[in-house]
Formats: sequence, structure tokens, C-alpha cells
Amino acid sequence: MTLQWTSTMSGTETRIFRGKLIAGLLKGSLWKDDAYGELNGHMVRFKTTGFWKRKTLILDIEGTKELGHIEYNSWKTSAVIIYEDKSYEWTFDSWAGKNWKIKSGEDQAIYSKTSVWKNKGDIEVENISPAIILAGLFVYGYFQKMAAAVAASS
Repeated sequence: MTLQWTSTMSGTETRIFRGKLIAGLLKGSLWKDDAYGELNGHMVRFKTTGFWKRKTLILDIEGTKELGHIEYNSWKTSAVIIYEDKSYEWTFDSWAGKNWKIKSGEDQAIYSKTSVWKNKGDIEVENISPAIILAGLFVYGYFQKMAAAVAASS
């Protein structure tokens, strides 16, 4: 299945489409690494904790039940997503950061950014939970914020 995504310049809102129909939404904060999202009826909340060793909890939409978490490797610009006791590896596929993927065995989602100047692209999905698809976009946004912070401090 192919989905399309488009994000605002600030990265605080990403809309996910199936053709011309909106299928989901990921809404975050400009100041915090927290967000909530919905895709195909699956609703989750992302809450980031820690200072030096950052970790994002994947919670139910009410924020009461932990469904999984995300662990970041900032040096390698990669992450591990644990969701419902299954592990997924999140990695960039290109040095330019235009392609990334989530993989667990044969299950995968491949994300591509179709423009250098616009935050939009495609997602090729094979047997991946909607919550993991949202997590893939959340992790991308997390690394984009990290890169912007480094560039601003230089």
C-alpha cells in the first residue's frame, strides 16, 4: 500500500493521505518532542523524556497505557522502536536524509521525501501497524529538529 505525507514547514503537523483522502494526522509541538497521531483508526501519543539519553514513550491516546517506546542513537542517526513487544529498526537510507525505512524481519515501511524544498513524500507499507508508520514520521521529525538545533548553534 502506498500512502502520501505532507508536513508544515515547522514540522508540527503532518497529514497522511491515501490518494486524495486524508487517512491520518500527526500533530506535534514546536517546543517539545511530544506529539499525538491517528492513522486508520489507531490513535497514539508520543511523550519524550530524558535529557542526555532521550527516549520517547508510545502511549495510548489518553496517555495512560504504555504501548512501546523509541530509543535514539544520535551518533548514527538511527532509532529502535519497540511496539507491542516487537522491535523495529529505523534508519536513513541516504546521506541526504531524503529516504528512511522501518524494518522488522520481512515487515517494512519505506519513506521517501519527493522534494528537497518541501516536506512531503511517499510511504510504501508492507505489514506494518499504523502506530509504527506514525512512529516513523515522528522519529524523522525528531532528527530534523536535532539537525536544526545544531545548525542554529553553529
